[in-house]
Amino acid sequence: MPWHPILIHFPIALLTAAVVVDAAALLCRRPNWQPGAYTLLLAGTVGAAAAVFTGNADAAAYRQADVAAAIQDHENLGTATFLLFLLMLLGRLPDVLRAGQRGRSGPPGPAGRRAAWLWLAAGVGGLVLLYLTSHHGGELVYKHGVGTRNLRCCAP
Repeated sequence: MPWHPILIHFPIALLTAAVVVDAAALLCRRPNWQPGAYTLLLAGTVGAAAAVFTGNADAAAYRQADVAAAIQDHENLGTATFLLFLLMLLGRLPDVLRAGQRGRSGPPGPAGRRAAWLWLAAGVGGLVLLYLTSHHGGELVYKHGVGTRNLRCCAP
């Protein structure tokens, strides 16, 4: 059973929600929303890892098909998207841990707010990559028939 088409929707939704909640936390000056955004980022990144793994496994059947180059492009975009969000997850971890230690002592200072804006910019860049990856994946299915019975892969 191909798992990639089932799993892929979770990281798309979770990573998008993570960036939206991050933006809302900054724009509404609600730093207490950022742990929720980080949790969404964590779940979305784990989902993206699963999507990349299952996508690579599902693509093995199409390595000799006419769409192999398009599948490779999609895989490259998906891997780049996953790596960017993984770097964001790991890069933000010290801030999350510091915020946990700070507890109720107040919101982050100016340096913390600047860092939050930089992470938001990285998240928006990640969403652009996510969109491109999703668009290429949709083209593989709806334009080229990958994963459907309409594509004859590997037939002599």
